[in-house]
Amino acid sequence: MPEVEGEMLLMKLDQKGYAVSSGSACASGGKEASPVLIAMGVEPTLAKSAIRISLGLGNTQEEISNFIQLLKALVYQA
Repeated sequence: MPEVEGEMLLMKLDQKGYAVSSGSACASGGKEASPVLIAMGVEPTLAKSAIRISLGLGNTQEEISNFIQLLKALVYQA
């Protein structure tokens, strides 16, 4: 998501009750851009704005739709 600071987006989503992260699960907590995204040719500044969203069997379509609506609102707000 160009023009969006990944860490700020993570904090805003966390405040709304959504647990997302930046980078891979094995590299969580790091402040560097994802090495996987870099290896795929994604520019470092764009890779640093990436977030990782995980779903489980218990997630409903309504929860997913609500998350997408909130994500859009936060991204367009930035």
